[in-house]
Amino acid sequence: MRRIGEWSTRAVQWLAMLALAAMMAHLCADIAMRNLVGRPLDGTLEVVAELYMPFVAFGALAATHLRGEEIRVDLIAYLVPAASLPWVGRAGQVLMVASAGAMAWLTGGHAVRAFEIGERIEAGGVVIAAWPGKVMVVVGFTLLALAALMRLFEGTDDGSV
Repeated sequence: MRRIGEWSTRAVQWLAMLALAAMMAHLCADIAMRNLVGRPLDGTLEVVAELYMPFVAFGALAATHLRGEEIRVDLIAYLVPAASLPWVGRAGQVLMVASAGAMAWLTGGHAVRAFEIGERIEAGGVVIAAWPGKVMVVVGFTLLALAALMRLFEGTDDGSV
């Protein structure tokens, strides 16, 4: 299971890196057009917000959590005895599995609906499909739930949830 989780998060990370590179190139072209020609590229804001950003933001969630590199708040760790910290960590992972799974389920309905109706965003002369970004949100939450499940069964948490 660990191998599947690592492979899938690595694949999604590559998608996130490609989206980041494409976003950088798109924004550079937009700035260059604005400064050289006096007219920006049509739909840059919409393409960045609806297409690139979901891939960049949600593509790294699972890998970050799988490696234990997420931002942590140690409020509970200071209030409970040290012997109970592994249980606090497990409870945090159960909560993460439940919340990420619920978010994947809820956003999944929106992604399916966007795909079924062919939802698109029109900005100037640019028309883009809205569903790829929405699908990426679902994939990101699903992989985050899988990463939390893997950490739960590995028992590697120290309770700083």
